[in-house]
Amino acid sequence: MGALFKKEIYIYLCTPFGYIFSGLFLLLCGIIFSFYNLSGTRADILGMLGALNMVSIVIFPVLTMKLLAEEKKSSTDQLLFTSPVTVTSIIIGKYLAALFVFLTTLAATGIFAVFIAIFGDTTPGAIIGSYFSFAMLGAAYIAICLFASSLTENQVTSAILGFGFLFGFMIIGFLSNSMPWPFMNKVLKAIAILSKYDEFTNGVLRLSPLVYYLSFTLIFLYLTIQVVDRRLKDKEA
Repeated sequence: MGALFKKEIYIYLCTPFGYIFSGLFLLLCGIIFSFYNLSGTRADILGMLGALNMVSIVIFPVLTMKLLAEEKKSSTDQLLFTSPVTVTSIIIGKYLAALFVFLTTLAATGIFAVFIAIFGDTTPGAIIGSYFSFAMLGAAYIAICLFASSLTENQVTSAILGFGFLFGFMIIGFLSNSMPWPFMNKVLKAIAILSKYDEFTNGVLRLSPLVYYLSFTLIFLYLTIQVVDRRLKDKEA
């Protein structure tokens, strides 16, 4: 798995996908910071990251669109998945590589947090909580988009599916507020990916949102493994 992780990082460094994601992510972050914090004279990191999680769903699919779709299209998946490395190790290795690129890019936005901490009145706990919350959300986004990449061999289709999944999970939260049935309201809120987002931002680490986003991530990694494993079995049959 370690070798595959290094290989995927190398691919990100040698192809435009990692740079496009990082560039777009930092560009969006800079625009939001300029309008929300500078022009709006607001001194909190939560607002910037809160707005970013709403618009970043369009760029997370870029990070994962080729991870499995390209392997399938070029037929290198058969060679890869018949190697001594297990399907689970391959999927996790690819996931961790994408997560590394995301976390590295997120760390680069720390300059905005430093600026806010110096000139604003935001507490360190709120800044750390906001970043941790966004990191957990991004980890779940990547797992969902990786699952989308496993469903197709076309990169563009993979990106569109990834965006559709993310948008769907996001919009569910808004729909739950208008649901007249209490049971359905609870069900929709339970799967609304932003429902637990704000719980870290007060600087208090709570178990509930941590388990929620870890569960989201693990479920979609498991589904990805099952999709790939089933496809390999169908080819062998």
